[in-house]
Amino acid sequence: MATRALVRVIPRQEGLSYSEGHKHVNKALCNMYHHYDGYPEYLGVKLAKFVKDIKITNGLGTKTGKVANGAGCLAASMIAHFKTEAGNVYLHACEQEEGGWEEYIYTLYPKEGEPTWISIYKTYGDEVIFVGKADKLIKKYAEPV
Repeated sequence: MATRALVRVIPRQEGLSYSEGHKHVNKALCNMYHHYDGYPEYLGVKLAKFVKDIKITNGLGTKTGKVANGAGCLAASMIAHFKTEAGNVYLHACEQEEGGWEEYIYTLYPKEGEPTWISIYKTYGDEVIFVGKADKLIKKYAEPV
């Protein structure tokens, strides 16, 4: 059976708690549906490894390396990173607060000049099971080598 998940990018903003992002799909820049392996030990760790070294900027100038020109650039880069073949990864309209069959909703909170925060909401159990920076997620969910 597939472990389905949604991944959203919501620019960090005053008055929006990290543990409430799953309730605010209308603020999301994207709503990426991941059909298989959506559990934190797989998709969560992959998301964290993707965002952990990306610097969020306002303009590119002469910046090189892992950089995103704002939250929208990060969202587009994330989709390009995860969509490597037909199937598994889709974009859904940002209409409903929660999905249908998704077990997890991941929300990325980028902000210029700061690390991206991540929250994980588990729909079965109706609870936020993680809020923190990418390195903390990797430490909590990555399997030992």
